[in-house]
Order: sequence, then C-alpha cells, then structure tokens
Amino acid sequence: MPIGWEDRVKALRRVDRLIGFESDNAIALEFGRERIKSVRKIIHVYYLAILAPFAGVAWLRWDHPATRLVGAILLLAVVLRFRHWMYPRPPGQSEDVNPVTARVTGGMVVLLSCAQSYFYLSIAFASAAALPQGIEWLQILSLGLLTALAQGAALTGIIFASRVIFFCFVLPLVLAILYLFAAENLAASSAVVVLTAVSFYLAETSHRMQLRLFKAQYDADEALSRMGKVNLELTEARRKVQHRAEYDDLTGVRNRFAFIRDVEEILADGHCGLLALVDLDRFKPINDLYGHHAGDQVLRYVARRLQRVVPPHAIVGRLGGDEFGLFVSGPDCVKEMSSLVAMCDRALDCLRSPIRLANGVVRVGASAGARLVAPDTTDVGQALREADVALYVAKREGGETTKLFDQKISDETLRTHAIEAELIKLDSDEYLSLAYQPIVNLRTGELASFEALARWYHPTLGEVSPVQFIPIAERLGRIREITLTLLEKAVEFAADWQPPCRLSFNLSAAHICSENAADEIVALISRKQFPSSRLQFEITETAMLVNFEVARRNVEILRRAGCRIALDDFGAGFASLVYLREIKFDKVKIDGSLIREARHPKGRDMLRGVIKMIEAMKLESVAEYIATTEDHETALALGAGFGQGFYLGRPLSRGGVLDLLRQHRPRLSGDMESFRGLHASGRGTLKADAMGGMRSLPVPANR
Repeated sequence: MPIGWEDRVKALRRVDRLIGFESDNAIALEFGRERIKSVRKIIHVYYLAILAPFAGVAWLRWDHPATRLVGAILLLAVVLRFRHWMYPRPPGQSEDVNPVTARVTGGMVVLLSCAQSYFYLSIAFASAAALPQGIEWLQILSLGLLTALAQGAALTGIIFASRVIFFCFVLPLVLAILYLFAAENLAASSAVVVLTAVSFYLAETSHRMQLRLFKAQYDADEALSRMGKVNLELTEARRKVQHRAEYDDLTGVRNRFAFIRDVEEILADGHCGLLALVDLDRFKPINDLYGHHAGDQVLRYVARRLQRVVPPHAIVGRLGGDEFGLFVSGPDCVKEMSSLVAMCDRALDCLRSPIRLANGVVRVGASAGARLVAPDTTDVGQALREADVALYVAKREGGETTKLFDQKISDETLRTHAIEAELIKLDSDEYLSLAYQPIVNLRTGELASFEALARWYHPTLGEVSPVQFIPIAERLGRIREITLTLLEKAVEFAADWQPPCRLSFNLSAAHICSENAADEIVALISRKQFPSSRLQFEITETAMLVNFEVARRNVEILRRAGCRIALDDFGAGFASLVYLREIKFDKVKIDGSLIREARHPKGRDMLRGVIKMIEAMKLESVAEYIATTEDHETALALGAGFGQGFYLGRPLSRGGVLDLLRQHRPRLSGDMESFRGLHASGRGTLKADAMGGMRSLPVPANR
C-alpha cells in the first residue's frame, strides 16, 4: 500500500521531535531552530569524541576490514568537516535553520550516536574476548571523555543539547557497561539501568523546562516588540495630532490658533510687526463653477505663493475659508511701515497671476487689511479685528489693494458700532424715510418713474447713508423688517401717481436671497391694492451671488405677480451676462462707471456695444449717474432709452415729487432747463452725498 502524503508528514514530524526540532507551532519551531543552531556550533566536538575511542578500537582490531573501512570514512568526514570549519560563512549568507537543514543535522547526530555505540560496543567486545585486562583503562578513558564533553557543553552554553548529549554519549556508554558487567555484577548493572532512566528523565525534564523558559522569553520579547510598535504608533499619532493642532490640513500653513500664538510669542520678545489679513476676491464663483475640489487647489496655490513672496521669517497662516494671515516682524515698524505695506502689495500682485487647474485656468485677486502691532500689544485678536475692518474698507474702495488701519478707519469703526447699537433698538417707523429720484425718458423727455431711496436721519448720528446702515441691517437680520416698512411707505405714497409713472424700489442682497421674501412682498402689494404693473424692483448682480437659486425663484414669483424687474449696476461686475441669460429682466441699468468712461473714445465704444447688446435682447436701458450735459448727450447719442442722475434730477422729498407731478410732462428737446430747474431750486431736495439705494455694496452718491 503506497504511503500517503499525510503519513509522510506525520513521519517527518516524529523525526523532528526525535532530533529536537519542534515544529508544531511558531514558538516551538523557533526553539527547535535554536537547538539545532547550538548543536551545529559544537558538532566538531562530537567528531573529536568519536575519534578518541576509535583510536582504541583501531589499535585493538585494526586487522579487521570493517575497522579500516569505518576508520577511512570517519577520517575523510572529519577532514571535510575541518575544512568547512576553517572557512567562515560568506558575509550576508543566511544562518536560518529550515526543516531540511534541521533533519540533515539531526541525521548526522543520529549517525554519530550509532557510531559512538558501535565504538563502545566494539571496545566492550574486544576487551571481553581479547584483552580482559584492558577493560579498566578503556572504561576510564570513555568516562573521562564523557565528563570532558559534558563540561565543555556546559561551558560553551549548549543549553539546548540535553537530548543530543543523552543519545550521543550516555546511551552508548550504558549499553557498553551493561554488556561488560551484566553477567558478573547484577546489582551494578541494575544501578546503571536506573541511573540511565533517571538521566533520560532529567534530560527530558530539562528539555521541557528549557522549552517553557524559551516560550516565556519569546513571549516577553514579543510583548516588548509590541510595546515598541505601540510606542512608535503613539509617537507618530502624537506628532500628527500636534501637526494638526498647529497646521492647516489643506494648505500646510499655520492654522488660526498657531498663527495667533506665534504672533504673541514674537511680540512678547520685544518685536513689532505688520499684521495683515488677506481675503481672496472672486473665489466663490470658482467653487460654484468648477467645484470645491478646484477651490481647494486654488487655496493651496495661494498659500504657496504667499510663502514664496514674503520674507523667510514671516508667518503665513490660514485663518479660515479664503482668508489668510501675514505677520512680518522688524526692529522699527514705524520707519519700515512703507516697505512692509509694499511687501503686502507685492503679495497681492503675486496672487493675481493665473492659476492653471485640471479643467481650466482661473484668476483670483485679493484684498488686504493691515495693522501695525507694537511689542506691548496684548490682544492679537483685537488687532486682527481692526485689520479686518481695514480689509472691509479696502474691498469697499475697489479691492486688490492693502489698506492700513488708521485713525480715520478707527473713527469709522466707532461710528459703525454706534449704528449697530441704534439699529438693534430701532423702530422701523422711527427716523426712516424715503427720497425719490426721477428717471427720465431720454428720447421724449417724459418722466418715466421715481426710484425710492432709503434715508435715515438720527438725532445724534445725523444723516446715516444707506451704504452704511443697509449692510449692517443685513448682518443684524433686520433688513427684512426695514425693507417691508419702507416698501409699504413707498406704495402708499405712489398710489396717487398718475400712470404711466412707476415706482422703482431696490431690494437688498440679503432680502432677495431669503426664503418667502417674494411671497411677503406680493402679499403687501395685494393688501395695499397697488397695481403691480406700476412697481419695478431693482436687483444688483452682487445680490444674486449670495444665493442664486433662491434669488431666481423670488424673481419669478414677482414677475408672475406682474412686477417688473431691473438688473442694477450692469457692467460693474463680471456675472451680469450670466444673469441676463438665466433670468428674465425687463430693464437694465448701466453702471455709472461705463457712463464716466464714455467721455473717452474707448469707453464710448464700450458703452455703445453694451447698449446695442441690451437692445438686441429687447430690454430697456437706463444710463445711471448722468451728471453733466456731456453725459446726457453721450447717453442719448449712443441709444440709451432712459437716464438718471443729478443732471436730470436730484432726489426729492414727498413734496418735491408732488410738485413735479403737478407740472406738465416736460420735453428734453424743448424745455429741459425748466425740468431741471424745478428740483434744482432747492424745494424738497437732498444733499448730493446722501444718494444711494438699498444695496449691500457702496453706491456713488450721484444718481
């Protein structure tokens, strides 16, 4: 019957256990490897232990052919082994013990054991048959060799060779002694048998103890290794946590907490510096158009560019969103103020360079607000807030520049805080009023409509511009209440106007982009029974940027109710064309900057193109900020349908509006001077610097 694979495996395992190569589990396998390694280190001692008794055998039985054959083979093996021992193992060669190596080494040990038994038995046979008187010295020689070998094994640290020593030396010697003395001395022979059994038991016990000790040591080493790995993992985790606590994950620069801490440490060392707050312009459209992944790429580019352009000792941090912080220290910041501000401007210039993304090329700009901080500055957070105020001023003045916080801005800030305090407790009917600026048909000279402009006269603050209080009202959440109150006043006053004169009313960004805004407006108009066809709402493109979808939905509701919609400040931004495509407008109000630029040939061509485009879309056009005769003639010559500005009429009070409406409809071609003279005379007029509509961005005074 052929032997199966499982039987072969079992046989090999029995062989492994016999030779001391434990392979049942990982620990026993390692133990067996160490045992075999220790045997291999002193196997030459075993050869020497065989050669000594073989010399005695050869001296007694050299005439026997078997003795000469065995002697020759043994001598050849010893010579080869000694040659192997003389040449060390090549560097890098593995000394690991695999099962094949273990079985070869174990087989050699077994062969040596058999040879040793043969030699001892041969000695015994030869002594009994030929030289009885030689037994004593041969016995003494054998015992001496065994003792020397045991001592040598102990001295060389052969702790794993108990089973090998027993099979190689103890057992052959016992067999020889039993042969010599069994017949003559039964008691001695029995004692030898008992001693042999005890020796074997002690050898096996020693083996098992060594295995347990090795296992304990192995477990301890494994535990130490695991502890080392855990410590490494904890160290790495601690490093990552510390890095995340100090650095921004997206850009790799300092985060807000670490940035403020670093600035505080530098100031504590007695240094001063320039603290700048950099905010990106035109960043939100990149997120909307290309996705947040592209926005993240832009932020990483911005961080790297800021790090390249600032001095090496400067601190760059991301404070949140698209807002970055810069801090540059110096020995005398007052004297170096101009150079520090120039450095900040260079950083802004660097950010204007195009950024190449996977799906296109984008451009972003940036504005900065800066604040000089002295060594005695204790509140870096307050300094950042003041830099933020300067940043707001920079954006209000056109952006892409650095604005340094100074006393003027400080005064404006104090006034802003005062306005906030008053708006919080403001009764909507208290101190709020409306002024009305005429919009004229440039071709016929007829009065087409009035734009209602919010006004706030406070007993202590004086006249507060809409440019100031409208954004604050939006931020405080009071713009809805103020808008509905002023709209109610406007429609009540305009109810008696004779058609076709319309009321034009501005809607703020926060209001048009809020849920249910249009529904509330429609309900108010219905409640006041005001003809919706005579009501026009003006919306800026910046208002649409806040929440385009909500704004578009509100516009659609107002149009379904019969109201007209005008896109205000067309040409001031970059998204107007998009809105003209996505939203149905009735009128487009051309921004005053295009009117002013039309005083030059290139600007005149641009304005002509804008008006032609509006006409092609079958929309009405209104030229804003007509301040001079030249502006009026240019707008009329280029084809603008309507006009608005100080040249055509200043904002009027309720009385001024009624006086104008009582007049016949003047013609620009024939009686323009009389039309302008009515409200230029001073009746019911407002100051020129008080102009502006309800919008979240600054609006020039001259309509």
